[in-house]
Amino acid sequence: MNALVLSGGGAKGSYQVGVWKALRKLKIDIDLVTGTSVGALNGAFITQNTYRKCVRLWKNAGFNTIFGENIDFDLEDLRGIDQVAKLYGKNIIDNHGMDTSRLQSIIDKYLNKKKFMESPTDFGFITFNLSTNKPLIIKKKEVDVDKLSDYLTASASCFPAFKMKDIDGEKYIDGGYFDNVPINLAIEMGDGKLDKIIVVDLEAPGLKRKTKKIKDNNLLYIKPRNDIGNFLLFDKKNHIKNIKYGYNDTLKLFNKLEGDKYSFKPKSLERNYEYYKDNFAYVCKRMITLDDKRLFNQLVKIANYKKLLNNNFDDYKEFNKIIEYLGEVFEIPDYNIYNVKLFNHILKTKLINYSCDNLIDINSIKKLKLNDSIDHKFIVKSIYKFMLKPIEFHKELSKVCILFPKEFLASLYLYTII
Repeated sequence: MNALVLSGGGAKGSYQVGVWKALRKLKIDIDLVTGTSVGALNGAFITQNTYRKCVRLWKNAGFNTIFGENIDFDLEDLRGIDQVAKLYGKNIIDNHGMDTSRLQSIIDKYLNKKKFMESPTDFGFITFNLSTNKPLIIKKKEVDVDKLSDYLTASASCFPAFKMKDIDGEKYIDGGYFDNVPINLAIEMGDGKLDKIIVVDLEAPGLKRKTKKIKDNNLLYIKPRNDIGNFLLFDKKNHIKNIKYGYNDTLKLFNKLEGDKYSFKPKSLERNYEYYKDNFAYVCKRMITLDDKRLFNQLVKIANYKKLLNNNFDDYKEFNKIIEYLGEVFEIPDYNIYNVKLFNHILKTKLINYSCDNLIDINSIKKLKLNDSIDHKFIVKSIYKFMLKPIEFHKELSKVCILFPKEFLASLYLYTII
C-alpha cells in the first residue's frame, strides 16, 4: 500500500502535477493521498484520477484566472512582481485578503464528486478552524460531499494573503497553520499497512509537525531541486516549467534520470565521464604549472584539484557538477531532459557564439573578484582562450585557477570536449 503526501505551497503546486505524471509513467499506484492547502486541491484530483483535467487547470491558472486581477507586465519581469505585491498588499488592507470565490468556482468546475467518492483511493486533508482555534481533519469517508469544495477552498486560504473562508458561520484558514506536510495523517490513515510514503514537500511557508516513528525506508522525499517560483505568483508559463521539474525530480528519485538541477538520460553522464576523464586530468596537469611550491599548496586545498593532481578524480557526480555549472553559466534551460552528447554540443555552440575579445588580466581579475556582478561567461571564455595560447602563458593561468576554481574547471571541460 502506497501513500502520497502533498504539502502546501500555493502557486508552487504545479510541481506536484509533474510528480503525479512521473508516478503514472512508473506505474506506481497510490492508495492514499493526504494534503494541505494546494496539496489538498491536487490530492482531490489525484483521488478522482482526472490527470488531464488537472494539467489543463494548472496550464490555465494565471493570476487573472484565479483572482480576476489583470497584470500589465510578465511575472518574470520585476515590474510584474511589484504589481502583484501591491495587489496583495491593497487587498490585505482593504478586503482582509484576496477573494477566493473564483478559486472555488475553478474547484467546482474540475471536481467530479461522483468519481471522487467512488474512487478506490482514500483521501484526507487539513484546514484550520480559526473560530475554535483547532485544526479540522477531513477524511473522504466522513466528508459531506456537498461541502467538499468549501473545505478544499478553506484548506488553501492562505491568510492573510487570502480571505478567511466562512463555512456555517465559522472562519477557516490554510491547513498550513497546523501541518503543511501531513505525513502523520498518512501514517494514521494507513493504519500500519503502508509500504511506502512518498512525500512531496514544496518547502513553502507553513508549520511542520514532528513525524511519528516509522521505518526510514518507508519514507521517500521529493523536493524541488530548481527554483520553482514564489508561492503567491500564479503564472501560466511558470506552472508549465514546474510540471517538468516535478516530473524530472521524481524520475531521478527512482533512478530513471540522472543529474541534479539538470536532467540527463540514464547512464549518459557516467559514459561521458568514462570517455573524457583521463584526458581531462591530463590537460589539467599540463595547464597548471606546479614549479611554485606555494602554488601547489594552495591548489591541494581545493578539493577537486587535489583529486585531479593525485589521479583520484573518480566520481562522475563531481564531473557532472562542472557540466551543470556550465549549463547555468550559459543559461541552458534546466527543465528539459538531455542526452549529454547534445548538452555538450549546446555548450560548444554557446562558447563559440559568445563574443569575448579581451583576455583576462590578472590584476583586473582581482578587482572582478570583489564585484558581485561578474560575467561568468566572460571569465570562462577568457580562461578558455588562455588555454589555447602557448605553454609559456600557463604560469599566469595557474594563478587564475586559484582565483576562479569553478570557472577554471568549467573552461578545462570545454577545452577537453572540443
